[in-house]
Amino acid sequence: MMPTIVLSAGLAKDDWDGVETLEFSSLDNFAQASALLLAPDDAQDPSVQLAVARWGLPLFISGKNIPSKAAVIAAAMAYERRVLPPFTRAVSAFVAQRRPTYACPGHQGGGCLERHPAGWRFRQLLGPGVFKVDVPHAAPELGDVLSHEGPVREAEQLAAKVFGADDTWFVLNGTSTANKVVASALLAAGDLVLMDRNNHKSVFLGALVQCGALAVYLENVRDGRGILGGYRAGALDEGRLRERAARLCPQRARQPRPFRLAVVQQATCDGVLVDASALLARIGHLCDYVLFDGAWAGYEPFVPALASLSPLAALLTAESPGILVTQSVHKQMSGLSQTSQIHKKDRHIQQQARNCSTAVFNGAFMQHASTSPSYALFMSLEINAAMLAEGEGQRHWQHATEAARLLDDEVRRQCRFISPLNAPMQQESATPYQPQGGPGIEAGLHYGDPCKAVFMTRGELAIPACIVTTFLRDRGFTPEKTDFYNFTLLLTPSSDLAGLRRLAACLGDFERLLLEQAPVLGALPSLRAEPGAYAGMTLIELCEQLNALYVEHQVDQRQSDIFSAIDLAISDRSPHAANQQFVRGQAWLAPVEQALDKVAAEGVIPYPPGIMCIAPGERWSAALVGYVRAIEAITRLHPAFAPHVQGVHELPGAPGVFGVYLLD
Repeated sequence: MMPTIVLSAGLAKDDWDGVETLEFSSLDNFAQASALLLAPDDAQDPSVQLAVARWGLPLFISGKNIPSKAAVIAAAMAYERRVLPPFTRAVSAFVAQRRPTYACPGHQGGGCLERHPAGWRFRQLLGPGVFKVDVPHAAPELGDVLSHEGPVREAEQLAAKVFGADDTWFVLNGTSTANKVVASALLAAGDLVLMDRNNHKSVFLGALVQCGALAVYLENVRDGRGILGGYRAGALDEGRLRERAARLCPQRARQPRPFRLAVVQQATCDGVLVDASALLARIGHLCDYVLFDGAWAGYEPFVPALASLSPLAALLTAESPGILVTQSVHKQMSGLSQTSQIHKKDRHIQQQARNCSTAVFNGAFMQHASTSPSYALFMSLEINAAMLAEGEGQRHWQHATEAARLLDDEVRRQCRFISPLNAPMQQESATPYQPQGGPGIEAGLHYGDPCKAVFMTRGELAIPACIVTTFLRDRGFTPEKTDFYNFTLLLTPSSDLAGLRRLAACLGDFERLLLEQAPVLGALPSLRAEPGAYAGMTLIELCEQLNALYVEHQVDQRQSDIFSAIDLAISDRSPHAANQQFVRGQAWLAPVEQALDKVAAEGVIPYPPGIMCIAPGERWSAALVGYVRAIEAITRLHPAFAPHVQGVHELPGAPGVFGVYLLD
């Protein structure tokens, strides 16, 4: 990469061979600078002083003893080498050599793509840099992703230090794979796993379907607003958990630690965080290890109000369980899509029989990791850690929480019917999560995440959230998640404040159009592809039609039942056994209306949030049949507003009729 020298106005920009120059007055971001050569007045600028103090950016001041160009360039080159973390630095050095390679990948730095019009345009779309860093995996100087040697090991050690773990593994196929790695390392067939009923589907698939473990479920709550998060009061009672364990294995239930692994949804997509230390105080003594699925978190160590909630901040003793944390670095941190990481903290039990050794854990990692890793993904994980080191993370995430507060204030100011879920967070303390309606939750465990902006659309008016988010998408905004009457936006250190103000104004415009009885096809231009269904209809009338469907099919109650009540999860056989039958072709496809009390061959997963509302081997309940039939009706009448559900299939020759796979 070519260094960039920033010069004050009036200093010659010519004859700087081998580097780029940029005038100080036009500088947008000091992160792009490699060295500064400034007049004395410019050098006193507070932003200059901050960049020098934070990053060690070389600063030269012009004057009587003006430094030589050679000295400035040398300092800039040294800074470029120093600012990159170890693995990325090694890849950069490898690319700079420009040596011919006779190893995969076959695109050879993108050169092969230039031989076809589609390839040429693909290379232009992604930029040449992506292909340059996709270098051979056979280069020993880059280390080894599977055995964690050389610069690879240094990169993962950097992340472990930044996040507070003993060891960290970089995973290049998302937290879905990271959760399966952990399950493969800890669980054997017949082991008991204590897990949230609202864990992500990857936990069900990894722990139950693939490993053959047996689940004791922790009962979660989906409250009256449709918000997912919180344990039902009494769910963590030791006597109750041992009683449920005894139904599966009386011998293990009597052991001091009946559960080989517990899997806790540390954070939900609806912005509910668990206090890890408080949870460990209640169930930690029952488990060898606890996995905190932090796919929707990871940044809490860098937000003062959330830092004490982090699993990696918990005080551990020889009596504590081993701690594992999986994080989706691509969700709100700075990794590329599919980047995830696993943090392991278990040196406090290293000499105990229940310890999962590095050899065993890495063996599980290699079961799921590709032998042809993407170095671009790996580098983005390392860069994310480097960007959070040495206090930078706290500065980054302060912007995110300030952005959240601004958006909250703007929506409250501009909107009457759309409202933020929670009160604004105090700077140094997390806001306790308070469910609405339904059963109570365990006290002192659950808090709101200020970096997830959740908005309710049912109050004075009931506005289906899917209509609001369609309006936003039609105006260039992309929300993360839409439920029946709430939607979620993710805020990050790069959230643009001006963009958030425009978004709040857009929500205000939506309410205005709603009250003005605006026509659907004018307000939602994406529906013009099917004008017959909405011709002459107003936004208010569209809301009324969807509300009527929701009421007719009792979606609120059924959604609460299938995600909250574990007594409705009647297991007939293990998920592993059911999946074996499915693979062997012993399942049959039937209309969902015939599924009541039948055994599921396949999990059913509304997405988002990607949680199984029935696992393979469980019997279909009336609540779940009714829920899927509601989605079926919405899909048939208003396909643009239908939730996506995995594990249901349109029946051949029966458009709009859902079928599911069942077992005898």
